[in-house]
Amino acid sequence: MYTREITPAPEKLIQNGKPVFGTFDSLPKKLDIKGVTTPYAGIPYPPILSRLRIRARAVYVFSVGDYVGVVQFFDNKILNMAEFALWNTKRGTKYVYRKFLGVRRKMIPTKLGAGRCSTRTPGRRIRFSWNHQSGRLLLAVNVKGFSHRPEIKIFSQGNFNDAASKEIVSVKPAPTTRRCSASWYASVPITTKFEVKGVEKVAAESAKGNSLLFVNRAYYKFITRGESITASGVIDGKSVSLRLSTTSLDAANTSRHNDNSLFVDGSFTPLPPVCITHPFGIAKDWNAQDYESMVDLSFVPQNSYSRKANFILVNASYDTVFGFLNGSVLRADGSKIELRDFPAVAQISRIRL
Repeated sequence: MYTREITPAPEKLIQNGKPVFGTFDSLPKKLDIKGVTTPYAGIPYPPILSRLRIRARAVYVFSVGDYVGVVQFFDNKILNMAEFALWNTKRGTKYVYRKFLGVRRKMIPTKLGAGRCSTRTPGRRIRFSWNHQSGRLLLAVNVKGFSHRPEIKIFSQGNFNDAASKEIVSVKPAPTTRRCSASWYASVPITTKFEVKGVEKVAAESAKGNSLLFVNRAYYKFITRGESITASGVIDGKSVSLRLSTTSLDAANTSRHNDNSLFVDGSFTPLPPVCITHPFGIAKDWNAQDYESMVDLSFVPQNSYSRKANFILVNASYDTVFGFLNGSVLRADGSKIELRDFPAVAQISRIRL
């Protein structure tokens, strides 16, 4: 059965100008990858130019009742964006709210002890924050509605100290060992209070659910592509989170270094590299399979949206697809997690610098 070595995290992810690769079950002080010497073709770039090639992304996926939500922050140095999307799994409706932001220094914090990502624009208040000293993971959303979109208020709270919570950090080559991609995962059960007014009218107090926070920083190429499937929810009383991805930043040896992960009630299973395909287009069925017989999933799309941005030196396009996962995933202890109409979010991204 496939496995990866899991070790405690080093104090710093970059030591003596070189990344420390691996999968870590503890947290470093910072998710910081600055300081790599000659990250591009061995050419000694000035540090300020190398840092401009570092991009960051934070994705928070949660599932509560009939709703699946996605909060995303994109830190592209020049073009920054915050986005919130909510999908009703019963009715099939989705609502998307986004805000393009100006240049910000460290829009996505590097400190893992405590930090927050937020936008305070009136009508587009989106924020999630974390604090390991208090053990809290918080989400607050307050977006105004229009005739075709409802007003939504959400307050969600999770506890890192919960027995069903689990965090890991992964550092992999991107794709060569001169550069790196660092990711932080946190699967956390949540209690949510939310209210939807307007087109839909729903209110809930102390609804139970699950969430997965994914934060990534990487040295990007001039053209970067990626596909991912992310899911978080509850199956038979167990908190389950899953993320599968394949990108142009994947390491040359994906069996040794990749980000694919499964979380079940506080336990972590490293998953092998997978092949994600959608031969009939993104609106038709997707497949995610591996060569170790651990992952055998199909993704059935239900709703989707696209966004494109072209701003000075950055051209980016993203497709987000909501749907259901069916199939099975094998855990490290040999047991299977069966997924039947499990809500998930698939994404395709393309960024050109």
